Amino acid sequence: MERLKKPVVTPKQQLEDRMKVAQVFLSINAKDFDAQSAWWATFLGRRWDRRPMPTCHEWDLRDGVLFQVLDNNDSSTTAISIMVTDLDDQIARLGQAGVAIDEPELVPGFDQLRLCSFKDPEGNPVSLLEGH
Repeated sequence: MERLKKPVVTPKQQLEDRMKVAQVFLSINAKDFDAQSAWWATFLGRRWDRRPMPTCHEWDLRDGVLFQVLDNNDSSTTAISIMVTDLDDQIARLGQAGVAIDEPELVPGFDQLRLCSFKDPEGNPVSLLEGH
């Protein structure tokens, strides 16, 4: 199990180094995209707020928290994605803490949205994003 190294930092450094989260994405991978989207629309009591790409229906749950149904026949059922304002700084910070993260890639269909993915110690997929 991968463990994070605890750096020795001052309270001022803690404020400067903390992750600046812009949005959190809670995502469900769907084997049947249309059926899952319809079920979640019924469950949430409304149709999705947007379709940012053909394989994603997205609801605003509250400020900065988005729920997505993804057309992705993946073996994992849930994922967490966190949009940050300083992706390169966060990759460097997490790398220093012992977290292995892939280099960011441009997300297909977006001009400025970059994504890097990794897994938590139990193998759950986590992504950091920056841009739009």
